[in-house]
Amino acid sequence: MSNAPKTPLLATADTRILGPWRVRVGFTSREAGNLGLHVDDELGGGVDASMVRTLNHRAALEEALGAGPFFYLNQVHGVEVARPEDYAPASYAPGTPAERTVERARAIAKLAPVADAAVSVEGRPLAIMVADCIPVVLVGSVEGEKTVPVLAVAHAGRRGLLDGVLQTTVARMRELGAAHITAWLGPSICGACYEVPEAMRAESTELIPQVHSVTGANTPGLDLPAGARAVLEAAGVEVSTECARCTYEEPSVYSHRGFTNRGEKPGRIAGLVWVEKLAEPAE
Repeated sequence: MSNAPKTPLLATADTRILGPWRVRVGFTSREAGNLGLHVDDELGGGVDASMVRTLNHRAALEEALGAGPFFYLNQVHGVEVARPEDYAPASYAPGTPAERTVERARAIAKLAPVADAAVSVEGRPLAIMVADCIPVVLVGSVEGEKTVPVLAVAHAGRRGLLDGVLQTTVARMRELGAAHITAWLGPSICGACYEVPEAMRAESTELIPQVHSVTGANTPGLDLPAGARAVLEAAGVEVSTECARCTYEEPSVYSHRGFTNRGEKPGRIAGLVWVEKLAEPAE
C-alpha cells in the first residue's frame, strides 16, 4: 500500500520562467473533486448541496496549489474569449468556509461570463473545465523592458474546435502582444474512443481533416487532439502533449461518456495556469 500523498493534479507541465515570474500549468484529477457548479456530482443528491461541495473543492485546490482564486467560465461550446481583468477576484473567490453557501455559489455561477476561453495579461489564475473535451492551456509573453506573461485557457470540444475557438484565443493573445506561445493539451477523449455518426465525422473532417479517426470498434470516430494540434501548429503555436491522457480510458479523471455509458460518477476536471513571483535576487 502506497503512502504517497494524494495530489489534486493528474499532470503538470514544465515550469516556464518569464522574467520575474514562474508560470505553472496543471490538470486536475478526481482527487480535486468536481469543479463544475452546474454538475450534480452525487446523482440526485441535490444541486444546492453539490454547488457548496464544488466551492469547497475549488477552495481546497487553491490552498493545495498556493494559488487563486481561479477564474472559471460558463462554457457553452462557443468561441467567445473573456478577460478576467473585467472582474474583481473577490467576486469569484470561493470564500471562507462560513461564506461557502448556496447563495454564494449561485452568485459566482451567475457572474461567470459565457465564454469558452479566457486571456489574462495580469497573471490572473485561469481554469477551464472539461469531461472529455480538450482543456487547452496557453502561455506567451510580451517582450520588452519587462517580460510580462500572457496566460490563456480554452475549451476545445468538437463544436468549438471546428468553429475556431483556438484560433480566436491565439489571436486575442497576440492582440495583447504575446509572442512565443506554447499550448498544452490536457486529458480528453482519444480518437480510438470517441465514436460518432458517419455524417458527423464527414462534416468535421471537411473542416479539419486531421480529426478523422476510426475507433477501436472499427466505427467512425473523431480525434480531437490531433485536430487541435494541427490548428495550433498552423497558427504558429508550439504544442505539447506531455499532459495528454484519454479521459475515457484513464480512471483518475471524469469522463462524460464514462458517465453516460458506464454509470461513472459525473464531474469536471480543469486545466489550470497560474504564476508565482520569483524571489528578488539579493543585492
